[in-house]
Amino acid sequence: MSTAKDRDSVFNEPHLRPDAGSLDPSESKAERALSKGAAGSGERYENAPSVYDEPDFLPDRPAELIDQDWSCSACGYNLRGLQTGHPCPECGHRELYRPAPRESPSYRQWLTCRIERTSQRKAWTVAIAAALLGGPWAAVAALFGTLQGGLAGTSMLLLAIVFAPVIEETMKIAAAAVVVEVRPYLFRRLEQLQTATIGSALLFAVIENILYLYVYAPNHTAEYALWRWTVCVAMHVGCTVLATRGLAVVWQRSIQEGRPPRLGLGFRALLTAIVLHAAYNAAAAGFAILLR
Repeated sequence: MSTAKDRDSVFNEPHLRPDAGSLDPSESKAERALSKGAAGSGERYENAPSVYDEPDFLPDRPAELIDQDWSCSACGYNLRGLQTGHPCPECGHRELYRPAPRESPSYRQWLTCRIERTSQRKAWTVAIAAALLGGPWAAVAALFGTLQGGLAGTSMLLLAIVFAPVIEETMKIAAAAVVVEVRPYLFRRLEQLQTATIGSALLFAVIENILYLYVYAPNHTAEYALWRWTVCVAMHVGCTVLATRGLAVVWQRSIQEGRPPRLGLGFRALLTAIVLHAAYNAAAAGFAILLR
């Protein structure tokens, strides 16, 4: 005989009763999606935050010796050998984060675990896939971003000198940047990151040359084709090499220090690549105007 206490028990909730009903068919799709998300939740760290990754701002927390590589977020100076909370000797910035204990549930432990699980074969596969994806991705972005109808004169020059370099240089490294930001452990060596970005630049240059030589200027001269396959390819690859240096800093900092990647650290290198690309486009446009 059930009592009022039994009826009020948590075990008398509808989903815990022995005669609990089955899942509503309309919810089955959502249930499958949530199950898949839970199964792969460990692949991205935002699903498993840790108190050890929080900023170090508590006033009574004792200082500790930094016994590993730990760069200043403002200037990149290595703070190893200093006490936590000590101003950076290079710029005076006080770092808000400290290294997590080695055995603590933190980003560092999560990253180390996944690096150990990732084989070189898988890392090279990811690098090649990023290159094969990045080239067409950049080409499509450039087409949508620069082929605007009804533009002429100054507008076309502005598009070629300002907007095209920004789109192309950003998108050529975009696939690799996504890997670095979300799953940096999928690159085990610097050469794999470079393969992803430089391979993307080469593929982009090939696609662009095919469009220019066989769609935009089918009656081109041999000299024009030679210029496209040498100077233009070298420009695209060279600018991407510069942008890759910044992305490599982001990746190496994350892997070596066990910290979440900060893509902003690579912005200066990307900006340099964009400026050089813009300067090349401006010079090419000026030369074309002089030949008219």
